[in-house]
Amino acid sequence: MATDSGIYVQQDSLPFSSEELGAFHRFHAHKWDQDEQFQAGLRTITQAQAASPSTSELLKMKQYYFSTRMDTKINLDNYLAWRRHLEKPSDDPNAPIFKRFDEYDFDNDVKFQKGLPSIIGQLIQDGKSTLDKAALEKEMTKAKAFYYARLIELFDFPAYLEWKEMEKSQAGPACPFAHLWQNKGTGSGNELAEDAQKFLTTTSPVSTGAFKVHLHSPATRNVWTGLRLAKLSQAISHVQSEATVTSILWTVNGGTSSLDQRDPDSMIASRDEKWFTGGIVSNGSAETPSTCDPSKANELLRQYYSVVNQLSDINNKHQKPVVAVVDGIVSLSAAYLVFGSGAQRVITENATLSFTPSESIDPTPNELENPFAGLYLLSLIQSYAKNDTSARPIPKGIAHYLAFCPNYILRGPDLRKLGLADFFVSSSKKKDIEKAVLSVAGCPPPHTTHAIRMALNAEIVYPGPAKIDVWRSEIDECFGDVKSLKEIVANLEKYDNNWSKSIRTYIASLDSVFANLMFEATKKVSELGSFLECARLEYRLIQRYKEYTSSLPENKQDGSHDANLDSFFEPIDGEEDLINFPFAKWIQEHGHEVEFSSVSTTTDSEAQDPTKACPYLASKANDNKVPSDHPSIAGVDMSDPDAAKACPFLSAKNSQGTSSVAPEAVPSDHPKIPGVNFSDPDAAKACPFLSAKKTQENNSAVQHETVPQDHPNIAGMNLSDPEAIKGCPFLSAKHNEKESTPSETGSTPVDHPKIPGVDFSNPEAAKQCPYLASQKASDSAQ
Repeated sequence: MATDSGIYVQQDSLPFSSEELGAFHRFHAHKWDQDEQFQAGLRTITQAQAASPSTSELLKMKQYYFSTRMDTKINLDNYLAWRRHLEKPSDDPNAPIFKRFDEYDFDNDVKFQKGLPSIIGQLIQDGKSTLDKAALEKEMTKAKAFYYARLIELFDFPAYLEWKEMEKSQAGPACPFAHLWQNKGTGSGNELAEDAQKFLTTTSPVSTGAFKVHLHSPATRNVWTGLRLAKLSQAISHVQSEATVTSILWTVNGGTSSLDQRDPDSMIASRDEKWFTGGIVSNGSAETPSTCDPSKANELLRQYYSVVNQLSDINNKHQKPVVAVVDGIVSLSAAYLVFGSGAQRVITENATLSFTPSESIDPTPNELENPFAGLYLLSLIQSYAKNDTSARPIPKGIAHYLAFCPNYILRGPDLRKLGLADFFVSSSKKKDIEKAVLSVAGCPPPHTTHAIRMALNAEIVYPGPAKIDVWRSEIDECFGDVKSLKEIVANLEKYDNNWSKSIRTYIASLDSVFANLMFEATKKVSELGSFLECARLEYRLIQRYKEYTSSLPENKQDGSHDANLDSFFEPIDGEEDLINFPFAKWIQEHGHEVEFSSVSTTTDSEAQDPTKACPYLASKANDNKVPSDHPSIAGVDMSDPDAAKACPFLSAKNSQGTSSVAPEAVPSDHPKIPGVNFSDPDAAKACPFLSAKKTQENNSAVQHETVPQDHPNIAGMNLSDPEAIKGCPFLSAKHNEKESTPSETGSTPVDHPKIPGVDFSNPEAAKQCPYLASQKASDSAQ
């Protein structure tokens, strides 16, 4: 309750003002682990001490930091009293055991994980495979309680449920509409850091369960090279032979969207910035697709088709479902890996796919040239459309429409409508989806797929209306039951609108032979029944069409030519081995190749340099050059002229063309840093040890300063140098013994370590320091 004096009174025992309460809440909720300034200061102090700070010392550090940096005074005695009040024991004597049950790590309990499959299997047999999230969580809680009470410690489960409900009601918000903006999910989870060379990380289950595959190279758009496909093939082969693996969970770090950092007052706009995969590319070389070695291109195609077939076999023959969580753009050249492999396809609002080039999405550099990519997906869509009995069925000519409609990006609603995705969730639920799948994936075949679908069904949401429904009648009329591409164009001419004009313009811009081949191929794949048949058709069309275009004379390159289309569909050599690529032998020969020596993932004139995505190299001005001795950073193109400005070693280094600064001597005892040229007169200025060091001319005028006995040793640093202390981060606040004596009130000791962000000229600094709280200034001691 609040009194007239503004004092908050709780049980007439703990009076706090409203200002104090606000400060306590901010202090208690501050994200200390994510505060870089505090963590930097903490590391500095920890390195200077023999032991880590105690809990009370750490609390005092936080209090001092909050008081000086946040300008918020915290009375520790009052704060601790407030926190003790929050954490006071409950009247329920069972509360401690209930809390222990809540905190128990069931995910890493091997016995519990081994017994989980039978529990999930029983739920499925009981017809509970379509439980909502709350019901599924309740069933899982009952299973955990049974295990905990039997093997860990006995407790009253009904009493626990009552206690849990009471706890929820007390913690619940007062706003009746809070469910609309709270509980939005736990985000994307612990995304692995960018690693262009490693790319793929796998995690085996603790017991029986899902094998997790995670891609984490968003700077390269998570593209697939031959080596990366070989690594995925190895992972799949492991799953095939490992009895404890029941399924595969495939997730991707697609990068960070700029919408996450947008101005909250700005208009919300959809942006396609996250990449699930940028497609199949050559092995990071500088060559363009048009000059790529044909044999290498064919090898990449065989590798791609072989891995897709492996994933399909895992799902069908081995009954080990693959769950792919698609949270970004999927390039058509690699789309079979997720949309055509028989996986349980989970998509978010960031998932996109397009069968034609899109002006809003830049093409991936060095992407494998495959003008007929996506034929197998078109066959799946046509098959799905035939069985569509919904109130608004898929239009008959949908495959031809998708093949010739320009700038048409399929998103969540359309992907679900066309049968290319199975579940739609918000991207904020990625971590929840992963946890849900992993929690039930221990269920053995043949129930694994049902168990996973049960968990995913508990998380799905409505994606919204599909754009295809807007033009459903027009698509039916213009693309349905047509016998030629000319008939499509004639039908489109009946409509005088932008929709019709854009499609006609796009068709007219295509090479006439290619356009007619695409029309015929789209018809033929609807009659094919397997991935292998579709892949063979796609492969022969690619080879035949390349041969055809390379044989044309220059005066026939304008599209005014004709050809025998039937000849393009005739089988060619190599089709029989299309899905049997010898990965084991290939990786022995190519497993040590370096990828992405010069791949750039952007084509925008203002973003040619991938170093702009690097936290060290993001802000250097364009008129500077990267020093030749700059250390290499994996996945970063050091030809970027902005490379050095944000580098911690060379942040002050000027370009070679800039007028040189008067030379400043670098100490001979300065520690060596690999890749750094200390002949640069500005090198010492950026050095964390000698950033305050003056030139040798000024050094001669400075009197010697005594080095304290407790100064930590730094490899390569000569402490006999009278100026060494001034640039040292531990003793940068030390005063020269020849300077005037500080005031008696609260003077800071000369050997006090520096804490980033703390001004030690404050006479009150020492009083609140956990290490020097009782130490007085030297003069006062005298």
